[in-house]
Amino acid sequence: MTAWTWRWLVTLGLGAGLFLLADSVTLKRLEWLAEDMRLKVRANLQPQAPSGQVVLLAVDELSLKTMGQWPFSREAHGELIERLGADAEARPSVMAWDYVFGEPSFVPGMDKKMTDPLLKSPFPVVMGAFTNPAASGYWSGGKAATSFGITEPIPCAEEVFAALGDERGANLPIGGILAGAKFAFLNADADEDGVVRRLPLVVRIGDRVFPGLVLQTLMMHWGVEPRDLTVIPGEALVLKSAKIGERRIPVDERGRFLINYRYEQADKNNLAGITTLSYSGEDDLDKTAGVYDRLLRRVAFGDLSRPAPVTGGKIVVVGEVASGLTDIGPSPLRGESPKVLFHLNAMENILMEDYLRKSPLWPWLVVLLLAGMGAALVMEKYSFPKYVVCVVLLALVPATVGVVGLLAANLMIPLAIPLTGLALQQAVFTTMKIREEQEKRDRIRKMFGSYVSPELVRRMVEARAEPQLGGHEAEITAFFSDIQGFSAFSEVLSPPDLVVLLNEYLGGMTDILQTEGGALDKYIGDAIVAMFGGLVPLPNHAARACEAVAKMQKKQAELRAYWQSQGTRWPPLVHAMRTRIGLNSGQVVVGNMGSHHRFNYTMMGDVVNLAARCESGSKSLGVYSMATENTVRLAREKGCACVFRSLDRIKVKGRREPVEMFEVVGLEEDVTPQTRACLEKFAEARAFYLKQAWPEAIAAFGESAKLEFFQPERDAGVESNPSLVMIERCEEMLQDPPPADWDGVYVMKGK
Repeated sequence: MTAWTWRWLVTLGLGAGLFLLADSVTLKRLEWLAEDMRLKVRANLQPQAPSGQVVLLAVDELSLKTMGQWPFSREAHGELIERLGADAEARPSVMAWDYVFGEPSFVPGMDKKMTDPLLKSPFPVVMGAFTNPAASGYWSGGKAATSFGITEPIPCAEEVFAALGDERGANLPIGGILAGAKFAFLNADADEDGVVRRLPLVVRIGDRVFPGLVLQTLMMHWGVEPRDLTVIPGEALVLKSAKIGERRIPVDERGRFLINYRYEQADKNNLAGITTLSYSGEDDLDKTAGVYDRLLRRVAFGDLSRPAPVTGGKIVVVGEVASGLTDIGPSPLRGESPKVLFHLNAMENILMEDYLRKSPLWPWLVVLLLAGMGAALVMEKYSFPKYVVCVVLLALVPATVGVVGLLAANLMIPLAIPLTGLALQQAVFTTMKIREEQEKRDRIRKMFGSYVSPELVRRMVEARAEPQLGGHEAEITAFFSDIQGFSAFSEVLSPPDLVVLLNEYLGGMTDILQTEGGALDKYIGDAIVAMFGGLVPLPNHAARACEAVAKMQKKQAELRAYWQSQGTRWPPLVHAMRTRIGLNSGQVVVGNMGSHHRFNYTMMGDVVNLAARCESGSKSLGVYSMATENTVRLAREKGCACVFRSLDRIKVKGRREPVEMFEVVGLEEDVTPQTRACLEKFAEARAFYLKQAWPEAIAAFGESAKLEFFQPERDAGVESNPSLVMIERCEEMLQDPPPADWDGVYVMKGK
């Protein structure tokens, strides 16, 4: 499948998955968080004055301070109802209590001091009740309720009962209150994050349906009888009365109202514009007179100079706002909010027909994921920064639309789930793109790594630019190797066999070279040209080069044993194959050399030339691995694991300065005690050599020759060794001595 096919499959899978999982707690929490943030933004950018038809009689800190522990004396509640009813100008349209008087008072006769004013009250009163699924049926004062008092259930069709769901049981106010006040349910079930977003306007208990506090209060405020209310689950509650005509209140399939939060307790004395009085009747902290204070002066003392409380003709709600009480919980606008505000926000929404509407999820999810496909096209055709800008805009546009939709039309657009889908989609697309790019790089490396250094290919790919002619100076170790007498191989091997042999040999050598950090420059037939350093910084290039040489010689010994094990497959010449290697370190120029149409990444300079001379000159000193003093010094500084032998101080053809040459004997772990003894005897003999003590030098070199690792008569392909070379040199010096001031430098006669 193509990359775009995969992208479409990912998009379809994400869309379907998120749509099906939209009701999971995790995704709902994300969506609620996005909704709450927008409601907070609206509260700051677009504050709205309340209807003015609702007054909160707040049980605040001052009330607790002046009247004692809540719920106060029932005599005080009765007195309040009585005084509100006595002053016609202060008389509310309805008084609702966000509290349940579910148990009789333990003080004899105290209940009567509250229920008598209720029975005589000229205005309707609503008292709280709560559902109790654990206790089937209706209960009042700890006993089975025998009557609903003056409260009437709402007539509903059978299909409505099935939709609402049965709460099974209910705890109602005590009997005396039921006779003088209608009850309503205070249910305010929170979502999984603890926030109340929907209030049930109707509640089913068994075979009856009753109003919630908000609906019961508004019905009495508007003069709506239960028979004038139609419940249409998933659509609306339809209310009819002479005062309002027909009013439709949107509800969900369970009869719950979606609260459009606008009003919140900014601090303990400010409830976002809703008229608030202290239950205590004392002056509030902001010097606003309480309801008792005004009523006492007007009714009890006839002080008509005092203005009537603002409760006249209004809905009065009694509720707890003090932080020390239990009726506190989180809201979308605040971490800790009086729960009475949940009911007040819903009342204000319905009074002002300020309804919050929710848009379905799927259109926004589809649009955003399709836009994400467009972003993938930008990523494919343009630069990555443009793609990032495109994705950021894709996230900002719906977020802006979501805020504007709420401000302008009370429309709550799903944001969190579509944006999560976009984020996941783009994360997958980016991962796929990275993988595609990596596969392209790998293909380029694989394709060109067969012709040039894999390290050079890596740098070309990462540079994202066409290679240019030119070079730069760098300290490297140059490497040259060549098979001893390779021209003879082509005479005894067929071309196919020659190719097989070379591939086995060059493959083994190149693997070691690259493992040790070397970069292949080129193959010249059987010869290998490489560099350690240059392509990438390699601080220990000399040490790595020397260790690579030791491992290559060890690998060739293994190859000889392998070829020998194949019997007659290979001629004796192959069984005796030997390789000479030369190393030199120093400053060179590395870079792309050649023409504008064809060039090679290589190295140039005197250091490179001397490395080539080390390879060709190693034969004249009887060794197979030779390095200059510069290479050995740098290798030792970096803790090289090789053993070296100082061979001679020579002057190669074409150079004026002498150079001390060393043999790379092998890795420390591979050098035998016999070879170490040979090196000690060789060093002793060379001391005689430098003193021009020729007979003594010849004798000492003769002893070291017996200990040499390579023996011409024993080892196939070995022509000489350093001790034998030096014996021959000393015999020449004995016949034709150098000057007395000879500095020990030997002038090479060939390259």
